[in-house]
Amino acid sequence: MSDKGKKKSKIGILLAFLVLVIIGAGLYFAFTEYDLGHKLELMTYTKVNDASDLALIRNKPSGKYILNSDIDLGGSEWVPFDFNGILEGNGHKISNLKISSIGTSTRSTFDGNMKEYDTSFAGLFCVMEDAEIRNLTLSNVNVDVSCDSPCFIGAFAGYMGNSLITNCSIDGTLKLEAHDRMFGVGGVIGYGYGKIESVNADVTLICIDTDKATKDEQFMGGICAAGYPDIVGCYVTIDGYDSDHGYVHNGGLVGLFKFYPKGMEHQAEIGGNHVKGKITFFEDNEDRRAYCDAFIGERMEAITAWWSNSEEFISDEVFTYDVTLLP
Repeated sequence: MSDKGKKKSKIGILLAFLVLVIIGAGLYFAFTEYDLGHKLELMTYTKVNDASDLALIRNKPSGKYILNSDIDLGGSEWVPFDFNGILEGNGHKISNLKISSIGTSTRSTFDGNMKEYDTSFAGLFCVMEDAEIRNLTLSNVNVDVSCDSPCFIGAFAGYMGNSLITNCSIDGTLKLEAHDRMFGVGGVIGYGYGKIESVNADVTLICIDTDKATKDEQFMGGICAAGYPDIVGCYVTIDGYDSDHGYVHNGGLVGLFKFYPKGMEHQAEIGGNHVKGKITFFEDNEDRRAYCDAFIGERMEAITAWWSNSEEFISDEVFTYDVTLLP
C-alpha cells in the first residue's frame, strides 16, 4: 500500500474510533442523565389502565406492573390479596380505596413479650413480601375493619416483609375494631419490616378495643403499628384515636419498634422524618404502660442510625373510659 493509502486508512480508523466514542458517550449520557435503562425496563411491565386491570394483579402477584392512568375505585369494595412483585405508580393515583374485610393469608406476629399469634391483615395488599411499591398515591383511603382474631391494618399492606415502599403518598382514614390479644393500625403498613422512604402520609387512625374484660396489646403508628422498618425522609400528619382496655403503644412513626424473631440483628435507620399532629387515647388498665410518643411509642431495640427527625406532636391522654374516642 502506498504512503497515501496508509494515511487514508489511519484517518479512517481514527474517524471510526471517534464515532464509537461519540456513540458511547451518547449512550452513557442517555442511560445516566435520562435513566434510559430504567425507562426501557418499565416498557416490559404490564400496563394497568383501570380498576379491572388492578384487580387482575391477584392472578399473578409476582409480576411487574405500571399504572398507565389514574384509577378510581369508587363504588366498589376492594378485597385484599398477597403481593410479591413490583407496582410502579408512574406518578398516578388510586383513589377511593374502600376495604371492610381482611385478606385470606395469615402470618405470625409477636408482641412485646415475644408471644406469638397467628394474625390476619388488611390493606391494598394483605401480605406484601419481597415486593416494591413506587411513585404511587393512594387518595381518600377508607379502611374500616372489624376482626375477632389478632389483626393489623395499613393503607398499602397489613403485613410487610423485606419490601420497599418509596416516593408514595397516602391520605385517608383507617379504622379497626378488635379485641383478641394483639392488634393495630398503621398509616402505611400494619406490621413488619423493610424500608419506607420519601412517603407522605396524611392519615386519621382509629383503633377500638371492643372487649373491656380482656387485657390486650394495641399498636398504632403513623407509618407502622409494630415492627422494625427503616423509615427515611417521610412526612406524617396524624390524627389518631385509640380506645383500649389493655396496653397501648402509640407513635407518630411506629407504635412498637422491636426485632422479630428474638435474637435477630438489624442495622435500623430512622432519619429525616417529620411528624405533625396528635394521638388522643385512653388506657383503661390499672397495670399502666400508656406509651405514646412523637416518633416511637415503645422502643425495645437500639436504632443504629437516628438523624434529623423533627416533630410538632401532642400526646393527649384521656382518663374517662366509657366513651369511645372518635374524630
